[in-house]
Amino acid sequence: MVSLDAVLAERMWGHSHLMLYPLKRINPTNCQVSLQQSWDISSSQSLHATLQWLASEGHRMQMAAAIGHPPVAWDFGRYVTVIRLGFGAGYIDEVTAWQLLASAVVPVAQSYASWEAFAHDFVSGRELWMRNAGRDWAGSQEDSVQAVHRLLDPTNTSSPWQRVPWDTIYRSDHIPPQGR
Repeated sequence: MVSLDAVLAERMWGHSHLMLYPLKRINPTNCQVSLQQSWDISSSQSLHATLQWLASEGHRMQMAAAIGHPPVAWDFGRYVTVIRLGFGAGYIDEVTAWQLLASAVVPVAQSYASWEAFAHDFVSGRELWMRNAGRDWAGSQEDSVQAVHRLLDPTNTSSPWQRVPWDTIYRSDHIPPQGR
C-alpha cells in the first residue's frame, strides 16, 4: 500500500518505499511544513478533510474528460503521500495511518491491473495538473517520468514495484495490533 506513492517518494533523497514513514528519521516539523505549504493542512481535522476529498473526488473527476477516464492513480498516489506525511507530522497515529491506507486498496485495485497501468495514469494526471494548477510547483514532469522508468525497470532490484508484485495490493502491508 505504501508503494502507491512510489513516484513521489522516488524523488525524495533518502526515501524508503516499504515503510510507513518514507525517511529514516521522523521530522515532525518538516512534515508539518510540507503539509501546510503543499496542502494547507495544519491539523488532524484538515488532514482528514483533505484525505476525504482525495478519496471521494480529488482532481480525477475534473481530469476525466481530458484523459478519457478519471486518473485514480493521481489522487491515490498523493493520498498515500499525505497519509505518510500526516503520520510523520503527528496528525494521525500508526493504526489510523494503516487503516486509511487500507481504504485506498479497493478503488486502486478496481481501476488497475498492474503497476504499469497505475504509473501511466499517475503520470497522465500529473501532466495535466502541471499544465494547470502545478505550473509553479517544484520538480518537472520529466522527473516523474524518469522516476516511473526507474520503478518499472525489471533490473532495478530496489524498486518496490519490482520487489512487490501488483497482486499483493489485495493483502495488507501491515496488520496493526488491536486494542492500541
